[in-house]
Amino acid sequence: MKQRSNYALLVTLSCSLAVGGCASTLNKVTDRPFQETKAEPTIGTSVDDAKMEILIGVNIKKAHPQLESAHVNVHSHNRLVLLTGEVPTEEMKTLAGDTARKYQGARDVFNELQVRNNTTVLARTSDSWLTTKVTTRLVAEKGLNTRGVDVVVEDSVVYLMGTVSHRDSNRIAAIASRIGGVQRVVKVFEYLD
Repeated sequence: MKQRSNYALLVTLSCSLAVGGCASTLNKVTDRPFQETKAEPTIGTSVDDAKMEILIGVNIKKAHPQLESAHVNVHSHNRLVLLTGEVPTEEMKTLAGDTARKYQGARDVFNELQVRNNTTVLARTSDSWLTTKVTTRLVAEKGLNTRGVDVVVEDSVVYLMGTVSHRDSNRIAAIASRIGGVQRVVKVFEYLD
């Protein structure tokens, strides 16, 4: 037991020394101050997004019995929330959007819910395949940074989320729109410029 705690102490001390020297090393290899960019959300923001998706999803389901059986998907990127899926009435669409807006960490909510019957399992499978096709095509595009782009497909409509330049946003949307089976492309981007 004592040997195990000595090992843990040694690992902790080694990590502390290694991390402590990072600023000194970086100071020696650069001649200018670093500029913070909004290029990508931090790991903390990504964790917050995942938590937000779960909590907003649960809150929407609990907001009304009709929403419990509705097909509502919650997507978040850098605390921007996108709602997709189907709800039975316009009132349920409004309630779902209002419930998402009440979440303290949400910066904005894009309510793209459709008022109609839930999509079938076959339609959802087709959407998954379309997501794969769009994502693969974007990753394969040379000279295009799509690392922070999320692709969401609902009923053959492609929603694009992420932090990109206006120029890249237009390229990404154009590529997605040319893929067979895509009915429409909706940009839910934050812009670097």
